Amino acid sequence: MKGEVRNPTTVWLLCILCSFYAIYWWYLVGNELKNYLGKEDLNPTMDIIISFVCPFYIFYLPIKYGALIQEAQQRAGMANAEDQGMSFLMWIFICGMGYKNIQEELNKVWESGGGAPATF
Repeated sequence: MKGEVRNPTTVWLLCILCSFYAIYWWYLVGNELKNYLGKEDLNPTMDIIISFVCPFYIFYLPIKYGALIQEAQQRAGMANAEDQGMSFLMWIFICGMGYKNIQEELNKVWESGGGAPATF
């Protein structure tokens, strides 16, 4: 099952203006990637819980999900898919633009016609 195509600018604004939406968005992204890639070991709920217990873990999520987005892009048949996790992390520190960049990359996967998502 593919994920929801969202407006990257709206995601960016909501994430920087409301930190609760950012947490919710990470959860949504994790679930969409888990369903698309068929990765049972991916647990977005645990990622959020760990982020509350250890706030620095939130800086690891762009790196972790960057690799997963790369895998989703490869599965969708996109050429030149690359792990942009560190780039996403750096852009989050620059006006929160990493949220926008991550959503843009996810939208490419969800809008692509190629690839077969995992089924349960």
